[in-house]
Amino acid sequence: MKTQSTTLEMPGSTFTSSLHSLVSTISDSLQPATQRNKSFILNDVPEDIYMGVDEDMVASVLSGLLNIVISHSANSCIRITAKSYSDVVLLHVKDDGCVNYDSISQNLTRMQALAEKLGGFVGFTSYRNKLTTIAFSFMNMNMRQQTAA
Repeated sequence: MKTQSTTLEMPGSTFTSSLHSLVSTISDSLQPATQRNKSFILNDVPEDIYMGVDEDMVASVLSGLLNIVISHSANSCIRITAKSYSDVVLLHVKDDGCVNYDSISQNLTRMQALAEKLGGFVGFTSYRNKLTTIAFSFMNMNMRQQTAA
């Protein structure tokens, strides 16, 4: 008699990457650029937020945003935070050394097109007292299925 093993696969179960880990990987890869501009990146993303979407798409948007911010900043602290609201993840990229607000806003349109593919949004949420905050949100639809499994 032959024994067969079966595994139950949940839709989207292949996407279970930690957002904190992704931010760390991207931050590490951008360290030479941040050091040239005498800046640094703080990863304040909680370790318990997992992505239920294509990690490469999220990485493309986030690395694009960070590249834009880094290239238009000097002597700054770039802080990345995130919160999960049901099926939506909201990231904030905060920069206290933004040199050129207008240049950043013009470059955000490219990132917006990518964010829309994830059911999300990219845009400025505030620019006060030399603190620039850029929001990036995306739909995280598969998270309910992952937490239920």
